[in-house]
Amino acid sequence: MWKLAVPLLSVLLAVGFCQDPGGLMDVNANDPGVQTALKLAMDEYNKASPDIYLYKVVKIIRVQRKYLEGYEYTLTVMIARTVCKKGSMAESCPVFINPDRAKTHQCKFVVCNCLWVPQWMLLEQKCF
Repeated sequence: MWKLAVPLLSVLLAVGFCQDPGGLMDVNANDPGVQTALKLAMDEYNKASPDIYLYKVVKIIRVQRKYLEGYEYTLTVMIARTVCKKGSMAESCPVFINPDRAKTHQCKFVVCNCLWVPQWMLLEQKCF
């Protein structure tokens, strides 16, 4: 009897503790994959932005990850305009002190590190 119970119990535990393969799961913002996704999202945002100033993440609101033949990260963040102009070589770019010049936005970025894409890729960007 125990020969049947142990494998059955193992399967039940594995199913119970595994994440849903297509579901979103909260992830720590310090995760290396999250940091790579954030960097890509901000690089792409700054490239596409018509503003002469760079923007940076000032607050991470929520990070979620979905596994589907690789990882898809959904990043909800607050970004703000910095004092650094595009093309500058500054390592540290502080945000404008005046809130009107800082132009803060909440953004949702979806970044993929999926097997069907040869590199990290920004799939979606919505800022308001």
